[in-house]
Amino acid sequence: MNKELEIKWERIRKFLRANRMDGLLLNRVSNFAWFTGGANNFVALHTDSGASSILITAKKLYLVANNIEAPRLETEELKKIPCGKIVLPWYKDDLLFEKVRKLAGGTIGCDRQVKGFVPVDIDDLHQPLVPQEIARYRKLGRDVSTTVSAICRKIIPGMTETEIAGLLSAKFWKQGYIPVVLLIAADKRICNFRHPIATEARVHNYVMIVVCVRGWGLILSMTRLVSFKKPPAQLAKKHEAVCTVDAAFIASTVAGNRVNDAFKAGIAAYRKTHFADEWKKHHQGGPTGYATRYYRATFSTHTEIEPQQAFAWNPSITGTKSEDTIITTDKEPVIISEDTKWPKKEIRANGKIVARPDILVR
Repeated sequence: MNKELEIKWERIRKFLRANRMDGLLLNRVSNFAWFTGGANNFVALHTDSGASSILITAKKLYLVANNIEAPRLETEELKKIPCGKIVLPWYKDDLLFEKVRKLAGGTIGCDRQVKGFVPVDIDDLHQPLVPQEIARYRKLGRDVSTTVSAICRKIIPGMTETEIAGLLSAKFWKQGYIPVVLLIAADKRICNFRHPIATEARVHNYVMIVVCVRGWGLILSMTRLVSFKKPPAQLAKKHEAVCTVDAAFIASTVAGNRVNDAFKAGIAAYRKTHFADEWKKHHQGGPTGYATRYYRATFSTHTEIEPQQAFAWNPSITGTKSEDTIITTDKEPVIISEDTKWPKKEIRANGKIVARPDILVR
């Protein structure tokens, strides 16, 4: 058994003891990927619930699936994980959970609402990230940022937003990653919408690329901006401001602080840059990992920040935005989606210099 699985299984055992449960059934795509080190239990891409599950007791693991899903899971996803099997024909898979109850006995928790099981939320068990996860996350960050940078340098005026989304998607899929969010906005659409789903609008002077990409269950978030002429003075001022806000968020995301400490630092930076109300127009981000955001940070989020925890802040000022994925350490957070060749702004925040991506002028 690998070290990562041992660590996570022990977290589950402690959870079972603390909650006086005899087993835990994980069905959600995020939890299945977390426990198994990145295995996929979904078929449809747009679902939170998986097509199969894993039952975890103090001593044994069981794959819970119908006869359609079980062969692929055994052969491709769980071949290095010692699992028993609870498998039924597809036309009887409504009886799978009943079979789980009979086998496990006692009180069984489940991460979705299922009759006869105790509903549980185990997002807290995802933290802190283990070394193997951090290594995968850093690779994901390098690959995604390299891909986004390369596509940004291929965009030409006249391309549609959907063409750009297609180029990005094709590259991510080729790398074995899944784009779960692709927002592309050309020119005025950047100002008009905070969540600009790609359309047939054509790029003329300015484009924003926002991606959330899934690899091994982990999600990498980042935003980049490209201009085909020198940005107007007002846009340049706004981008300087949003980079200053983002730097304040990042510099305050340190172990020992609370999430609302970082949030307050970012909101203060909005005020200092004379864009005091812009934060009200969109959420500012928060902890990430096996979810695009586990929750959205606010003034009332008092959770303590730990080392080896991922965050993605995404401040925006109408017409511009700044976003990368970071991992906390015992000291300063590390930006894992940084491209050293991308133009940067060096921002001083909380006594640190934080590099934020500038607008790429082509």
